[in-house]
Amino acid sequence: MLRFFVTLAYPILLIPLYLDWSRRQAESQIDKMQRAVFNSPGTEAPVPPPVIMGGAALLVGYWIVTKLAGAPGWLRAIGIVLGAPVGVAIFTQRQAGREK
Repeated sequence: MLRFFVTLAYPILLIPLYLDWSRRQAESQIDKMQRAVFNSPGTEAPVPPPVIMGGAALLVGYWIVTKLAGAPGWLRAIGIVLGAPVGVAIFTQRQAGREK
């Protein structure tokens, strides 16, 4: 039961944090891109490298935590399939609450 809790808790807790952070990074990147476009061809990347590395770190961290918890592969897959949508739903609810 603890293994199942760990496999679900990781994406439910960390995906909203990652999405919030990556949204702020992307919005600041848009500002950089708009400044770079003025009198230049605009060479700023649309997705900043820290966002890509953060997503990779989130996935590797999930694999490490669930491996240390001793969760089998099928349980890790179920945890991410069930936990990721809940994490995204939490993020969208927070964003909807901020816009009101």
